[in-house]
Amino acid sequence: MLTNFRKETSERSDASNWAKRSLIENTPYHFDSIEGCNENDSNVATHLMERARVDYDGNDANMSIDAIRKAILTLETDAVLQRKINFARAFRLNLTYVLYNDETQKVWMYEFESFDNLRFVQQFDNFIAFSNWIAKIKGWKSTKPFREIEDLPLFDKVLRRAGTAWPTNIDCFVSGENNQPIAILEFQNAKATSVKEHCNNEFFLCKQEYTDRATGLTKYHDDIRRWLSQEILRVQSGLRLFVITWAQDSPDFVLKEVDVIAFPSLPFSKDWQLHETYKKTMHDYAITRDKRYGSVIARTFQSYTLIYEHPSMELVFHNPPLSAKDKTFPFIYYRYKWLRQGCAKQLEEFFIKLIKEG
Repeated sequence: MLTNFRKETSERSDASNWAKRSLIENTPYHFDSIEGCNENDSNVATHLMERARVDYDGNDANMSIDAIRKAILTLETDAVLQRKINFARAFRLNLTYVLYNDETQKVWMYEFESFDNLRFVQQFDNFIAFSNWIAKIKGWKSTKPFREIEDLPLFDKVLRRAGTAWPTNIDCFVSGENNQPIAILEFQNAKATSVKEHCNNEFFLCKQEYTDRATGLTKYHDDIRRWLSQEILRVQSGLRLFVITWAQDSPDFVLKEVDVIAFPSLPFSKDWQLHETYKKTMHDYAITRDKRYGSVIARTFQSYTLIYEHPSMELVFHNPPLSAKDKTFPFIYYRYKWLRQGCAKQLEEFFIKLIKEG
């Protein structure tokens, strides 16, 4: 029997996020998160996942679906669970619910086919087997090392040591008063610069550079993978994607809505030198915004945008010349971008207006 359902997370929430707190307290909308979202190597979100740690007495005979569903309802509450199921439905997915026990390291996986219908999917004999399953549905491996955080749940520590971590979360999605999803919301804390000066496109275009110690070659950091993940969510679900930039000690904020993202088509396998040249040119353009570098990118390189045709995500490639007017130049394009300085209380007003304008 499974008992004592409780929440654990590998995410570290920011209690100082005044922007999120303001929206929760002063708008009629609901703001929830999803603990895990798997995106595969074909750029498709395949699983939206919640999780709970449980106690297990070794007796499988008493593990009725109805009892487990009721325990999950008690943990989540009816309204929150319904919103999560509705959000998953926007992706044409069922909400996956994962239960795990530290003492035996067993994992049980279920799916909500509807609010009233929970079905058992699969049992894993240990956490490592579950990590291998995530690797299989993911189909690609992150090159970034996992951060070792001492207070992580045992579940997450074992998954990371096995090679594939729990999928990244969706920090916030917005639902209306009818519990139907409206949008995905990304919060960005401007730590290294002011809210006014914070620019996603600078880092999207490889603003940072470093020297690879092994080769002595100059390499470039970028936010392309992170924004690809966000664009997959926007395009596949058909929901709007809002971005709020805020700072802990500032009343300033930027509220914007993503229109479309054009990604640089980096020729990894065909020509590594061309790949590095593309990144260097984007870096130089991000640092200087010199039109000469922008012209080189527009004349020389390809970009791509995403289109979802169920069940596949298609990459639409754009050949040079690339154009900001046509939204084919590699860039994050916004429908709106509102900067307000010294007036934090206006955030909820502008957010409600943006939602209602559609």
